[in-house]
Amino acid sequence: MKTPNIKPEELDVELFMNSAAYFVAKHYGLRLGDVWDMTSYEFTESFAYATAAERIKADEIEKATNDSKGKMRVAGTDAGQPMPFSE
Repeated sequence: MKTPNIKPEELDVELFMNSAAYFVAKHYGLRLGDVWDMTSYEFTESFAYATAAERIKADEIEKATNDSKGKMRVAGTDAGQPMPFSE
């Protein structure tokens, strides 16, 4: 994704903060009120750890998908073998 060309005065900081708070709440299974009650340090750390965890999970899913692509075969496509359930 490319960073949009937005001037600092056009940034919607409230939208960004609400999105980050929702992300943290969803990741940790918290209520939004619990996230807003966090200290700045707690929120920053929670956001950083949640982001890192989601990135690691995405990388693992991508690796597993790429590893399985070469191993997948459709039953019955090998001309030397009979079609499944054809007996």
